[in-house]
Amino acid sequence: MKTNSHWLLKTIKVVLALIWYVNIVLIIIAFSVLTLKFCTSDFTEFSNPVKYNSHLGIIKLPPLTPDAKDIIVTNDQGILKMKLKNTFGNIISAYFFLIALETLVTIIIYQLRKFFASLDDSTPFKYDNISRLKLIALCFALLTPLHILLGIDTAFILHSQVKGFDLFNMVWTESLTGLILGAVIYVMADVFNYGFNLQKENEEFV
Repeated sequence: MKTNSHWLLKTIKVVLALIWYVNIVLIIIAFSVLTLKFCTSDFTEFSNPVKYNSHLGIIKLPPLTPDAKDIIVTNDQGILKMKLKNTFGNIISAYFFLIALETLVTIIIYQLRKFFASLDDSTPFKYDNISRLKLIALCFALLTPLHILLGIDTAFILHSQVKGFDLFNMVWTESLTGLILGAVIYVMADVFNYGFNLQKENEEFV
């Protein structure tokens, strides 16, 4: 059992190390491509899924069994694409969201690596691990408001740059996954805090 857990822990550490280096490479590529685009062109491609009311192109499909009926395919969603001028505000916005996202992701991966590296010994209940888990929980929780802020920024661009955009609806992909993961990991931090205090009391008693 101990051998299996040791093998699992080692596998997790290897995977996290691989993710760490891949993330570093992706950060370099993302910043390089974004900077190159801003420096070599006055416009940058911008796209976002939108919904629109349309009765054109409705396709009716026959059901294979009596258990289904009225099968239709509608083209009420598409991708809005445009060339967006590289203004100072748009450049700052692009860099802000890229830096904010990569900062949170990098902190999460780094703290996870430190956390699992500390599990090699027989005393996982450490104050450092509690702090790491709380920081990871905070970073996951911040992903949700960052995603909402990105949606608001996208909506502002679409409404201010596209004439007649009132006929469309922006596809909002709000996700509470970050908040949920943050809450779960924070509960884990409380469990580790309880174990840490219990372990400390036992040591003082002995």
